[in-house]
Amino acid sequence: MQRQASGLRGSGNADDAAPVTPPPPSSSTDAGTGADAADATAEAAPPNTFCAPTDPRATPVVLSVLPDEGETPFVQLLSSATTQIKVFGYEMGYGGVLDTLTAKAKAGLDVRVILDGNTQRAVNDKYRATLEAAGAKFVWSDPKFSYMHAKTLIVDGNVAIVSTSNYALSYIQKERNYVARLTDPQDVKDLGALFDADFAQQSPDLSCTRLLVSPVNSQDRLVALVKSATKTIVIESMQFADNAVHDAVLERHAAGIDVRVLLAAPSWITANTADGADLVANGVPARWMGAPNVHVKSILVDGTVAYIGSENLSYTSLTKNREIGIFLEDEQGTSAIAATFEKDWATATSF
Repeated sequence: MQRQASGLRGSGNADDAAPVTPPPPSSSTDAGTGADAADATAEAAPPNTFCAPTDPRATPVVLSVLPDEGETPFVQLLSSATTQIKVFGYEMGYGGVLDTLTAKAKAGLDVRVILDGNTQRAVNDKYRATLEAAGAKFVWSDPKFSYMHAKTLIVDGNVAIVSTSNYALSYIQKERNYVARLTDPQDVKDLGALFDADFAQQSPDLSCTRLLVSPVNSQDRLVALVKSATKTIVIESMQFADNAVHDAVLERHAAGIDVRVLLAAPSWITANTADGADLVANGVPARWMGAPNVHVKSILVDGTVAYIGSENLSYTSLTKNREIGIFLEDEQGTSAIAATFEKDWATATSF
């Protein structure tokens, strides 16, 4: 039986709760994709020959750590837009992200937004109204996904953010999260094509991509990452409830790999009580932290290869949702993840 997370509150990442059947999409939505300068820029990327998640990038990933850097990574990117912004989101919220999106839409930019409509429609509806009133094009997420849980922004077809954070200032200020800025042409092209397919509720071509995308390839790629470890694995994750990832972690631990796991507070994610106890029973050091809240989803293997993204380590997140993540090997990012983990581990509480 899959370990299912419950008691999910805070920033609303209830990706293991029972799916809610959504009402029909609003008649005010516009699912067209159009053609513009930003799309032309994305199409100028070379043919995709980068099919493995660790294939080299033309430009490095730049990682920001939250809550330390606040809204800055998001607002700086959105403020730089001159033609187009595409937004994947689980839950919108008040703050600089919404304010900048609204201002850009009012200025005449092509702003397109997908938010979760299966479980967060009531929460997101006021933000939908604000965005549409400003001139943004909006659609609710495809009901085939249990959750639209991706947290990705694409600007002008040439730069993007893949993050673990929702967009409300109140959550950004109190949660541990990572924000990855991508400028590699193929990554940005793949993200734009994925957005266009989801905006039109069509099936994307993900046969060749570096990206981790649920429900297509995330579980297999994360299991392979864990199994590749030869020295160390450190995991800092809101949840730890997917059997395939769990079993791969225990297998590596049994093989002599140094494994540590840091989870969200059990008072927030109630399933973490059992999952933490299970890790400890199997000899894996496990702790939890509540300040800042562990909302991040990250794995660092051998100190050199890291996963960050919207995918929680849960069955629903990896096999039922729309999620987006990446692997990174850039020293700036892996060093930041390692340092952040050690800082959090030092103040965390043992299960």
